[in-house]
Amino acid sequence: MKMAIGHYQFEAIHPFRDENGRTGRIFNINYLTQKGLIDYPILFLTKFIIDNKEDYHSGLAGITQRGSWKTWLMYMLKAVEVTSNLTYDKINDIISAKEAILNAIEADTDIQRPDQLVNAIFTQPFTRVKHLIDSRTYAENTSRRYLELLTKMGILEKREVSKGFYYLNLKLHRILSE
Repeated sequence: MKMAIGHYQFEAIHPFRDENGRTGRIFNINYLTQKGLIDYPILFLTKFIIDNKEDYHSGLAGITQRGSWKTWLMYMLKAVEVTSNLTYDKINDIISAKEAILNAIEADTDIQRPDQLVNAIFTQPFTRVKHLIDSRTYAENTSRRYLELLTKMGILEKREVSKGFYYLNLKLHRILSE
């Protein structure tokens, strides 16, 4: 409730010419994290707010024009509920994808320390040979060979960007893009 009130107060003073909404949504996640209501800043209300933008603006205007807090608070509670459920499902999808890829690597390859490789490719959607070297997971040639092998297996997609190669984790990218 305090997060919803704080969000309204921030939006009501409209401190910036642009980016108030984005900053207000960052306020939400920061507030929840700082108060220990969530452990990690992963509850992003942006999709819900954009999908329900008319209700969002109506709720803000309702407070300003009529002091109608109930509609606004119910809207924000619904945003947290819906987003929490979507985030929970997304986390479970990522865990399942990670386990399936680990199982495939263990069954079909001779990759050493496959759990470390899988952790590396699930840290972010894109991986580079350099990431594996810098984290001391593997030496350069081994890193390149393993990433190429995962590309052949259809787990990664190799992309060239500015004369460098990146490897996209296809399942992680799909899950995060939904």
